[in-house]
Amino acid sequence: MFGNGRKTIGVILCDVSSHYQEQICQTLSMYAKEADYNLAYFTFFLCYGTETTRNGRGEANIVHLIPFEELDAIILCHDTLMNKPALDYVVESIEKKCSCPVVTLRHDLKDYPAVLVNQEHRIEDLVYHFVDEHHKTKIAFMSGPFDHPDTITRLADYKRALANRGIPFDEQMVYEGDYWTKKAKEAADYFTMELAEKPEVIVCANDYMASSLMNELITKGFLVPDDIAVSGFDNIWESSITLPPITTVSVPVHDMVKQAVGLIEAMWRGETVPQKSYVNSEVIFRNSCGCETFNMQSMLAKRVRQMNEYQSIMDSNQSNTYMFIDLSDLDHVEGIEKSLRVGANDHIDSFFICLGEGRVEQYPKYCSPANGFAKKSKVVGGLFHKRACVFDVFETSQLLPKDVSEDKPMIYYFFPIHNNQFSYGYLAVSYEDNYSTNKTFNNWLAILGNALEMIRIKQKNQGLLQKLNNLYVHDALTGLYNRRGFDSVSVEKYKKAKKEKKSFVIFAIDMDNLKVVNDRFGHMNGDLALRTIGEAMQAVAGKEDACARVGGDEYNVVGIGYTEDMAEQFVKDFNGYLEDFNEESELPYLVKASVGYCLLEPEKKRDLEDCVNAADGKLYEYKRDKKKKKLDNVLREMEG
Repeated sequence: MFGNGRKTIGVILCDVSSHYQEQICQTLSMYAKEADYNLAYFTFFLCYGTETTRNGRGEANIVHLIPFEELDAIILCHDTLMNKPALDYVVESIEKKCSCPVVTLRHDLKDYPAVLVNQEHRIEDLVYHFVDEHHKTKIAFMSGPFDHPDTITRLADYKRALANRGIPFDEQMVYEGDYWTKKAKEAADYFTMELAEKPEVIVCANDYMASSLMNELITKGFLVPDDIAVSGFDNIWESSITLPPITTVSVPVHDMVKQAVGLIEAMWRGETVPQKSYVNSEVIFRNSCGCETFNMQSMLAKRVRQMNEYQSIMDSNQSNTYMFIDLSDLDHVEGIEKSLRVGANDHIDSFFICLGEGRVEQYPKYCSPANGFAKKSKVVGGLFHKRACVFDVFETSQLLPKDVSEDKPMIYYFFPIHNNQFSYGYLAVSYEDNYSTNKTFNNWLAILGNALEMIRIKQKNQGLLQKLNNLYVHDALTGLYNRRGFDSVSVEKYKKAKKEKKSFVIFAIDMDNLKVVNDRFGHMNGDLALRTIGEAMQAVAGKEDACARVGGDEYNVVGIGYTEDMAEQFVKDFNGYLEDFNEESELPYLVKASVGYCLLEPEKKRDLEDCVNAADGKLYEYKRDKKKKKLDNVLREMEG
């Protein structure tokens, strides 16, 4: 994989900018560099929709990029994949396609080794702490979704702890949250206004809910922990900088990742590994329960870091806005990297916009609502070690162009590029150091996907407009210019001849006996004869000449730089083409036409209309001569 002779570990996870996933990626990247492995992260975001939305389906499509057969090992962060169809596809593909070691984190998956967090009794420990140390008995619980595995475990611990301390369980004291921040206000209203008696403590099943709930309580005028104490779970970095800092449970991501890599290496050596391995979590006591002494210096240092992060997010958002404006002007993808504001993220070393190869001429060629990616891809914009690059089309299953292969551990993140459910391709990103991604990168990707959709629509509209223009100025039967087209192009040719002091010629052509062919052999044969006249004109005309069907059986050709001999040769070649056609066609009729022309030398002054009339006059003169000759031949035959 990646063509550098090193083993490649595929990592499947969602929302890499979240604290837990960010820790996993940074720790794994550090280990991979030390152990000389490649890493391929396959990831997407859920911020703009679950699997039930079009955007959610587009995001989750990245799992169909994973080359399960090619990877040397897989680490599956099962509990981060909240998109069920994506998770089901990954599990099924692992079972059917993988012969390599597979390790799951924080979730026990069938017959695969798992690294689990020993979080049993941690919610119990928190409840015991509130009861034994702070003498609280009115303890509520804010869970995640009731069907989530972590919720089931943590809610059971909560109930068990209450029972062990002789406190009756009251289901009214449990509020179903979302493991995020959106239900904080509803929960605060519920606990402080809807319950008959407000709780003294609210134990939250994770830190995101705990911090947002605490903010809502403070907004309502409650003091934490004096009026209501709060605790969380997971020990995300933000939990240490809230006011007050949150009592929580620490999940040792570093130890978990170390064990996962160790299991993979053991399986590579052919060793038997345990089905389940555990790392221990621990309770971190802080101010939100009333324990830790407030440390102003520590808090100020953490606040400075937080402000720097907020400033970075604001800078990225501003950069994304400018990027959106720049991209909105594009009508093709060539040079698209010049409009991409990746400079706001100085940690990016290389990135490649890989769009699928399709059947159309311009990119984006591939746009599909179906799961999966095109068989071949091309980098249409990107940077390789911060320099613009151009690569040939490559097999999508290889993930990257062969020219980016390097003799060192290669660590790339693969994100979907899409607009709602329509996939265009994917983005490959490599970061400096052990960085993962910033908080606004999902916005960056969404802007890129929207820009490609706008380019696609512009190109489609341009194509439709071109077709309409062609229909407006071209004859549908022959493909030649129609009357409108001829009026325009003849003026252009006439003006050009005058400007360049060259001769100007106009041929007037009229098909013979069209009515006879239509009446005796049908209009299909009449159309065939008309097309044949057009083909004859195009066959003998010069490259710069313009051919037109200006009426039912009437045609014109205009050209520049003709001599009298060239004009005569045109007529001769045109008639010769028809003679050859008639000889080879075996049709029950002959396709014939009459031709007249007007040649205007550069020194002569004559307007375009006069030239057209003169050519028509020559045509009708020729037709009269033909009729007279035909009549003379008939009379001679009668006299004979």
